[in-house]
Amino acid sequence: MIRFFKRLRFRLAKKSKFGKYLKYAVGEIVLVVLGILIALQVNDWNERSKTEASIDNNLAVLEQNLREDQRQLQDLQREMITNMQAADSTLMQLKTLIPVNDRIKTYLITLIREFQFSPNTNAVETMTQSSEIPSLSPRLRTAILDYYALIERAKEREHISNSNIQNDFQHYVLGQYPHIIQRDNREVFIATYYQDDPRPVSPIDTSEFLQDARIEALTLVRYYQVVHLKELYEGLIQSASDILDLIEEKRN
Repeated sequence: MIRFFKRLRFRLAKKSKFGKYLKYAVGEIVLVVLGILIALQVNDWNERSKTEASIDNNLAVLEQNLREDQRQLQDLQREMITNMQAADSTLMQLKTLIPVNDRIKTYLITLIREFQFSPNTNAVETMTQSSEIPSLSPRLRTAILDYYALIERAKEREHISNSNIQNDFQHYVLGQYPHIIQRDNREVFIATYYQDDPRPVSPIDTSEFLQDARIEALTLVRYYQVVHLKELYEGLIQSASDILDLIEEKRN
């Protein structure tokens, strides 16, 4: 086609038919420009198709990541309920609303345990690095950003809670009541490890325990921390569900 225009342009120029030559020259330019525009459009379409395919693949991975997160969060939520019950029962005994019983050893050791959520961030990191998140629908983009922002809040609360355990609660409990580490403690690891221990069991001194204002304050702080962690874990489970619903909606 271009060779034809060149030959035609040469003949017209040779015959000094400048007007017709100019028209054909302009037509040739228009044809070239149209060809370039079509090529750019095809290339743009191909790039969009590649991006969309990459987004779909990464959303499938994100879906797997979120389901893994939810299973972990549900386990953590159950642990927080156990911790809340342990703290509440301890405080009820300290307030003399229920008698001090042998379960207090289990409650105290339960409240020493630390917890940390470890989300799988493979998909969101890939999407961030490839700048795909801005290409998502506003609802899905907002839901993803909100979820990972909430994770940061949970990490901050976990850090506060675990630091409180390490620096205050654990040191005081194990220093003041070291005999909670005996075979009558119903925490699985301790009960299993000391099941063959022939030494007599030493109970917690009830009068000393009930007058211990520091253990009461520390237990109340632990109760406060686990309540907040439970709320954050519940929020993350719901937030993950919202993202999964939006991914399914996009797929359909």
